[in-house]
Amino acid sequence: MLNKIYNEDCLEGMKRIPDKSVDLVVIDPPYNIGKDKRWDKYKKDEYIEFMGTVFKECERTLKENGSFYWFHNDMVQVKDLMAWLEENTGFIYKQFIVWNKRFEGSSLKGYLDAHVSVGGLRNFKAMSEYCLFYTFQDEIGLSTIEIDKNNFPTLRRYFKEFQEALGLKKKEIIEKVGQSADHCFRWGSSQWDMPTEETYNKLGELPLENNFHKREYESLRREYESLRYTFNNQRTHHSVWEYEVAPKLGHITPKPVELIENILRHSSNPGDVVLDCFMGSGTTAIACIGTDRNYIGFELDETYHKLATERISDHTSQMELIL
Repeated sequence: MLNKIYNEDCLEGMKRIPDKSVDLVVIDPPYNIGKDKRWDKYKKDEYIEFMGTVFKECERTLKENGSFYWFHNDMVQVKDLMAWLEENTGFIYKQFIVWNKRFEGSSLKGYLDAHVSVGGLRNFKAMSEYCLFYTFQDEIGLSTIEIDKNNFPTLRRYFKEFQEALGLKKKEIIEKVGQSADHCFRWGSSQWDMPTEETYNKLGELPLENNFHKREYESLRREYESLRYTFNNQRTHHSVWEYEVAPKLGHITPKPVELIENILRHSSNPGDVVLDCFMGSGTTAIACIGTDRNYIGFELDETYHKLATERISDHTSQMELIL
């Protein structure tokens, strides 16, 4: 299914995606604000039910260390959708991101300024959209996976063999090194955890009874971290993002490619699989191609599907010419 946009209902197409097989989900769903009455106009209850079904499929297909981003611009509906996610899924809220479209340096700032300066306004002019970031894990990012004794099998086995090489009971190890050495030797328990580097170095000073090969701490740490949700801090963004409004290119609500690329760089790695079940004009696919990610896309509207497919073909051809 990789690297293709399917012209079908995403709720049907997503059934073919295996459980826990996607690294990142990025969706720009209908906002239910009447932009296009063919696909952006629902009764309130119908909209929540529809989006809830989409959320559950995203939850099913996303890996335990995956991340989920969704866009919207209507806070009343955002509130309802956030409440539904909290009550009905295992997603954990991480951040509320504001895409600011009217910023110093924007090529459209003069045009947007004119909208703000209109007389008679009785509210602040909306010039932003929102992106909500979720994972399955808490801020530390491990509490939901440490309790499963099937996780970290090689690390658990390593510390079991380490203890055997020391020839000591856990109580004896703690007496020599301190209480901080407790959890790393609970290798058969849901209470297992990695020691700190300081504790590990103290353990390394104890004599061994056999030729046990001690691994470097950094090697252990990288393996331990691999089950956490991906967040490659680019040191470039806080929770307000400034991106130019994307040209419409035949679609009325496109997102800037650079904005989606930023999400991909933060919350996925090269070679990962990214799902976008509302592909629209194909922006997520273009961003995936540019950052060496794989994509799976769905777009029900035939016109938009054709637009996205042609856009990807043109983009790929231009890249081949450059190379």
